[in-house]
Amino acid sequence: MVIGLVGILALGGCSKKNVAATTEGGTGKAPTGSESGSAPLQGFSKSPSAEAVKPAAPPMVAKADTADSAARQAREAAKRQLADIYFAFDKWALSDEGKKNLAQSAEALKQIPSVKLLIEGHCDERGTREYNLVLGEKRAQEARQYLESLGVKNPVTVTSLGKERPVCTEQDESCYWKNRRAHLVVEEGK
Repeated sequence: MVIGLVGILALGGCSKKNVAATTEGGTGKAPTGSESGSAPLQGFSKSPSAEAVKPAAPPMVAKADTADSAARQAREAAKRQLADIYFAFDKWALSDEGKKNLAQSAEALKQIPSVKLLIEGHCDERGTREYNLVLGEKRAQEARQYLESLGVKNPVTVTSLGKERPVCTEQDESCYWKNRRAHLVVEEGK
């Protein structure tokens, strides 16, 4: 099998083209396209001593904008510290646990007052689409008002997604509870 493979490579793998090269002692005439199958090389001198090697250009080093870097790090830190706020069935009032989570989020947001915050109001799958959009809006507004009462000065927008983006799709109370939430999102940008 190996002998057959070597034979195939020897017969079919060799190039049939003639290769022309010029040296210092040659005619100095570059081969034509019909002689070599390609255009002559450009930019080379006839003697290696005449070739000058140019030093490489110094590498370009970009300076990072420290303000942008600090803002990006602050947004990342805030994202890690923001917690979801969960609500009782058909309610938008904050629970004690929800207030505790918002207080922790408020402390993180106060450290970076320039970061923009989006509060998404979510609901479980029960109820009509229209009803859940209104309920989600009330939940998001309640979270925003509580953050403002804690002294958060960040720009805050609210939106309701109703039952459109569930985090859990099982049809039991533990899953419904996970979907009844206000979700805090740090918006990208300055």
